[in-house]
Amino acid sequence: MTDLERLKLMTEECDGPEECPAPRMFTDEALERMLELHDGNVQAAAYDVLLRKAENTEISLPGGLSLPDQSARYLRMAAQARGCRTRNAARADAFPPLPPKGGEKG
Repeated sequence: MTDLERLKLMTEECDGPEECPAPRMFTDEALERMLELHDGNVQAAAYDVLLRKAENTEISLPGGLSLPDQSARYLRMAAQARGCRTRNAARADAFPPLPPKGGEKG
């Protein structure tokens, strides 16, 4: 599975209604640019895409037809993509902790 396919899966930007019933908001080219913007980090790109999708999407049409807002759902998905970034606090008199190495999560 390519990074683009992973990003599409994580953000529900799939091709066709049989894979994802919601319509796509981004083209493949836009998703590839998001991956480039985040240096190939699929999770960071997914977080960014999901935040952009989390705008208020509630629609009310004449005649009483309305579609509910989906922003809370996309914000929950973004929180899952971001992950937990907590760690132990350093002592006030200690040197600041070293940043995590390239491949490690911290």
